[in-house]
Amino acid sequence: MQPVRSLPERGSALRTERGSASSADPGGTFRERDRRIVGRGRVRSGAWWARRVAADWPAAEVEVCSGWRLAWSEGVTRRANSAVRLEAAAPVEAVEEYYRERGAEPCVQIWPGDEELDARLALRGYDAQGHTQAMVRDLGEHPPGADGAGAPGVADRAGAAVAPRPHGAWRALWSDAGQPAERVPALHRILDRAPAVGYGLHHTGGARGCVVVDGAWAGVYAMVTRPSERGRGRARAVLEALLGWARAQGAAHSYLLVEQGNAAAVRVYERAGFAAECAYHYRVDSGARRGGAPASRSAAAAVGRSGQEGA
Repeated sequence: MQPVRSLPERGSALRTERGSASSADPGGTFRERDRRIVGRGRVRSGAWWARRVAADWPAAEVEVCSGWRLAWSEGVTRRANSAVRLEAAAPVEAVEEYYRERGAEPCVQIWPGDEELDARLALRGYDAQGHTQAMVRDLGEHPPGADGAGAPGVADRAGAAVAPRPHGAWRALWSDAGQPAERVPALHRILDRAPAVGYGLHHTGGARGCVVVDGAWAGVYAMVTRPSERGRGRARAVLEALLGWARAQGAAHSYLLVEQGNAAAVRVYERAGFAAECAYHYRVDSGARRGGAPASRSAAAAVGRSGQEGA
């Protein structure tokens, strides 16, 4: 069967599907699934979270084949350049072929429910990297700004504004997130594909973040605070402004992704009302154990200093 391709539009990615029509892109019908899951009060599974992240941080190219969702986005950020298993018997060789064709290290997301896959990849020589937790906050029970003004260490929401496009000052903080200039255009291409994005910037220019809204859910991404501005409530002000904007767009729930080893960032988000719900990590194979040459690009791109995963 010849691959079917379509040109990407805002909110979508170039998608290739092979095999039966039942092998759908996990992000393709996410909004309807989202409403059903939230409405019934179900516990969100690892597969649910994998679909959520894929929808909110969309890759440039998605291929569903051999029981995998394979994503590629110029090698920039792990979550947009990694594989998600869709079927229990999916062969690992399909992942390795896909990423090595692109000069990248094979990278697989490991969510709750993937324990057997995790053990199998470990035996195959894949390293565990990027241990991350998803933290959630209900915007109805804990509305934006409800505990903001006047609280110790918390800046008022008026200190930050949200815009539909990133200003130059917003873009300038990529360097404080540890992102080299050559990666920035690809990062913005990812955000341009997202469903709806608000860009929050503190009036001092010392902190920023963005929020992606898709149906009932809002995902907070790209939070950065300059070292000289930390401990002054700048990030909290940006966060509350972003969540206020998301709630005005109809979002009822919010989440963010933070590396488990970043205790300071976890404390900030816990004080803002977020609670850990789900943990995941990546398995990455450099090929060295099989005598292969190192890949020219890594799908497991380096994590910046933002406190959030995978940027």
